[in-house]
Amino acid sequence: MNSPASNTRGMIQQYQELPRTVHLLCVGSFINRVGSFVMLFLSIYVSEQLQLGTTFASYCIGAFGCGSVVSALLGGQLADQFGRRRTMLLALFGGAATLLLLSQITNGWLFMFTLFLFALIMDMYRPASAALVGDAVTDEQRPHAFGLLYLSFNLGFAVAPPIGGYLAGKSFQYLFWFDAATTAMYGAVVLLTIREIRHFHKHSQSRPRSAQAALQHLLHDHNFQLFMVCSLLTNIVFMQAFVTLPLYLYRLGFNELEFGQMICLNGALIVLLQLPATHILSRFPRGAVLICGELLMAAGFALTAAAASAPMILLTITLWTLGEILQAPWKPTLVSEMAPVDLRARYMGLFNITHAMSIALGAPLGGFVLSRFGPTVLWPAAGCVLLLTCGLYALLFHRLAKKSETT
Repeated sequence: MNSPASNTRGMIQQYQELPRTVHLLCVGSFINRVGSFVMLFLSIYVSEQLQLGTTFASYCIGAFGCGSVVSALLGGQLADQFGRRRTMLLALFGGAATLLLLSQITNGWLFMFTLFLFALIMDMYRPASAALVGDAVTDEQRPHAFGLLYLSFNLGFAVAPPIGGYLAGKSFQYLFWFDAATTAMYGAVVLLTIREIRHFHKHSQSRPRSAQAALQHLLHDHNFQLFMVCSLLTNIVFMQAFVTLPLYLYRLGFNELEFGQMICLNGALIVLLQLPATHILSRFPRGAVLICGELLMAAGFALTAAAASAPMILLTITLWTLGEILQAPWKPTLVSEMAPVDLRARYMGLFNITHAMSIALGAPLGGFVLSRFGPTVLWPAAGCVLLLTCGLYALLFHRLAKKSETT
């Protein structure tokens, strides 16, 4: 039986053996997320600094979401046809330039349009980056690669709020400048150290697909469509942790600082557990891991209806965070494996759309249910949606197993 020390060394070795491209993308992602201030403080900036009001600020967030949806499709198309690296460079350097432009705009409608343009340009790097990770690794390495990328993202996001708060206290202009600088730094990492994966380049040259051909293929990929439904349902429920949970806790008597302290448990658990959990669970069937994660999330959100004290709330946060940890590396892994190589970025783009759509749909839907029917309906209903998603996942993996038997 292996000792804990040898198991730890084995885990570290597996992450060290990931291709250099993955490590560099993780570094770039961390740098970029450390400076992701603008969206964190956007509503405050628009409503207070520009004095345009909270309603207009919500419109701006909606415009950003619309830009992200279009960007996911466009970024996937460009990355598959012209290369992952070129698309990332266009997005990162273009996004940095647009941020500098945003910092100088005070007219409300022009600001909203430029914010839409920023999302349209900037978010093109996401499907390209995810596809590049999928290109660079073996099937066995994919969960570890996406798990490490997810950890890098969350580490950067954990650092961003206090730095952003300090800079905003000095001047909101610093937020735009620092965000633009870190975005450009990520672009520099890609420009100077990342190269296109050779087998993708050969494949894309020998069998390029137009947008119409890609659409026809996607319309016939019913398994991926089912996965998209599962991902959207999960994301809509997960969005409640950051939209309706603060409102619910406020009704219980907790203030904003107390909510911030409790939700920090989510990031802390991801930092502590993501890598070892991915390492341990990589030996189990991926479908089983995803469904177990869904069940943990269902339990966490459903039990929130009975959580009136801080310890109980922390327990529910722990449950749905563990579910998040189980699912985070496996979803992009599954997308990468379901997609043909020359459509991988477009598949990743569609996968990213489920997150953007969950913002557009999940926020107003959760708020409506909470205000109209109360927490005793909202949280059990969220759990039931995730239980339904478990059944859909079971159907999906049954189909995938049958497909693999016939090929």
